[in-house]
Amino acid sequence: MTEAEKVARNVAVVRQFIDAWGAIDVDGAMACLSDDIEYINQPLEPVCGQQDVRKIVDGIMQLSKRVHWELRNCFGRGNVVVTERLDCWDFDGRGWGLKLPCIGMFDVNDAGKICGWRDYFDNRMWFENGGPTLHLD
Repeated sequence: MTEAEKVARNVAVVRQFIDAWGAIDVDGAMACLSDDIEYINQPLEPVCGQQDVRKIVDGIMQLSKRVHWELRNCFGRGNVVVTERLDCWDFDGRGWGLKLPCIGMFDVNDAGKICGWRDYFDNRMWFENGGPTLHLD
């Protein structure tokens, strides 16, 4: 696989992951992630492995009426894909109660699965606008 083909594949899998969020499709989102996925929702502690990441993803999706991650920029280099997004959340069915600027960094392994996912955003803005607190227990 050429470098350009690898980057195109990696960008495509990240876009597929983002599309699954828009469809509120936990299985579709999780299918994009490796078994050893490490998710870091800055500034929180890392969540590792399919089982625990699924709890977080499913928990957020269950509390969401609608989700739209508007891509402002999406580009890759090697096994890294960078997204600049406006993450729009409707938690109560009354419209986009939260529009959260976010930078996402995704590491994609040689099998074409996301093995690292790091989101950087204003955590206070998340909580002050209805973003849920989720726990693994």
